[in-house]
Amino acid sequence: MSFSENISNRLTELITNELNYNQDKKEIITYAIETALLFGLGSLFLIVLGYSFNVLMPTVIAAVFGGLLRRVSGGAHFNTPLKCLGFGSIVYISIGILSKKIVDYDLTNKYVLISCLLVSLLLVAFLAPVDSEAKPIHSSSLKFKLKIASMVFVISSFLLISFIDNKLVNVSVVLGVVYQSLTLLPIFNREGGEFRL
Repeated sequence: MSFSENISNRLTELITNELNYNQDKKEIITYAIETALLFGLGSLFLIVLGYSFNVLMPTVIAAVFGGLLRRVSGGAHFNTPLKCLGFGSIVYISIGILSKKIVDYDLTNKYVLISCLLVSLLLVAFLAPVDSEAKPIHSSSLKFKLKIASMVFVISSFLLISFIDNKLVNVSVVLGVVYQSLTLLPIFNREGGEFRL
């Protein structure tokens, strides 16, 4: 049992002690608590690291755009939430640093950013949504809706960078979307949708 599961189970027992809930309801509450804990821990970790490396804004922007796309597109999963949290934090901090360097060295080019988003659009059009063994998507209607939502998100990101005249924001948005799009590739989704370390 992981640290987050242990805390979630204890909190669930504390919350449901007097409520006479059955096991199914307790599991739902435990899952919600664990998800909230991991989200809070991950966000705090990203903010602290982003601030430490002086790349808070590009890190948070990349994480928000990558995370929002992930909600509808799915993608590679690790076999434990903590591995996912650690790897994601390292990737988004690296994207924040890379975004800042690209802007500092004036290597931004609107056409390159648009081309990157076109590649992302193609990836989500052909590959999204990617599910996992833990959360399979059985409904073809839901799969279609998630694919459309993924494509709309990438197109919205394109429209956003077209209207915003801030190179650091634009590069961070694009790299966050591109990273998440790459997690859809089959090479990262072997063994039933889990990327194992």
